[in-house]
Amino acid sequence: MRIAAVVNDQVISIYDLAARIEVVIASSGLTDSPALRRQLAPQVLRALVNELLQRQEAERLEITISDEEMARAIAQVERQNKLQPGDLEKFIQARRLDRKSVLDQISAEIFWTKVIRRRMGGTISVGEDEIDEALARLEANKGRPEYRVAEIFLAVDAPEREAEVRRTADNLVTQLRAGARFAAIAQQFSQSATSAVGGDIGWLVAGQLLKEIDQALIKLEPGQISDAIRTFEGFYVVTLLDRRTALTANPLDTLVHLAQIVVTPGAGEPREPFEQLNALRREVEGCPALLNRAKEIASPLSGDLGTVRLGDLPTDIRDAVKDLTAGQTSQPLSFEQGVRTFMVCDRTEAEVALPDRSLIRQDIGSRRMELLARRYLRDLRRSSFVDFRL
Repeated sequence: MRIAAVVNDQVISIYDLAARIEVVIASSGLTDSPALRRQLAPQVLRALVNELLQRQEAERLEITISDEEMARAIAQVERQNKLQPGDLEKFIQARRLDRKSVLDQISAEIFWTKVIRRRMGGTISVGEDEIDEALARLEANKGRPEYRVAEIFLAVDAPEREAEVRRTADNLVTQLRAGARFAAIAQQFSQSATSAVGGDIGWLVAGQLLKEIDQALIKLEPGQISDAIRTFEGFYVVTLLDRRTALTANPLDTLVHLAQIVVTPGAGEPREPFEQLNALRREVEGCPALLNRAKEIASPLSGDLGTVRLGDLPTDIRDAVKDLTAGQTSQPLSFEQGVRTFMVCDRTEAEVALPDRSLIRQDIGSRRMELLARRYLRDLRRSSFVDFRL
């Protein structure tokens, strides 16, 4: 029960620290070792101090948590970690974790969310001109590379902590590249608001993130982990989840209405199946005419296939029809039962609309709230008595 840190008039014990390190290792897929525990200890202790400051501020504001709120938060943790309802308790028992440490971490996040909403919820306003500017930027970025990114942020709130935080960031990079789960690590360590969703920032174009992060993303392939990135606030570790072109629909989402004509060998026609289909393609226009003509020579397998998504078609069929316009017919294709061709009766290109104004307002407000929350916690640390004993 030795003291690891004192926060105002409350203590964090060595036992509290060890219990939380156990939780971090179990939930993040880290490779346990005495060296890892030593490396994790400073950052985990900082997280415990922050949680205690947040809890103390909630108590000062007389904020409480209902049983229903706690149950919803536990259910959300289970969903985020792909657990069935009730499996968090089984997870705790199976790994012999300290139940109080797990629940304290969950409740601290609820307390802090309620503190921020009470103190700052009414101060966040997003003007219509800001939404107009955001929409204009999105439109201007159409066709540019867009990235879906997840982040882990470690703040450097004092110059003397620079080396310590860098070591933690470098260690996390090593663990992530060795197979640790990014989302779980973000939930445990990241000091960004995105930690609640495993660090997932969403889709962004170059220029929306800090320059240092943009430069790192360009070099990443989906699934890769960046090195620790130093910014003016602290260190970021990011992973590229996916890449696409901004406001450009996925071609595989295009819908095509197809008719299929199948000719089998020896179907009462002296010509070869390929020759029959090529002649048919030259003679008819439009799906109704193609299907009527096909009744005379084609297999019962022929017919109207209805509307399908390009991405749901087998690769050979998709490649044959992906560039066809309505009324065009594919080259004949061999398959087990004969030869077939496809006509595109209709084609509906996938479209990507600009986000709704309410979603943009919410996004701008959330980013502003996160910045204020970070400053609020920094001010709490500066105005509190915090004594680290390790």
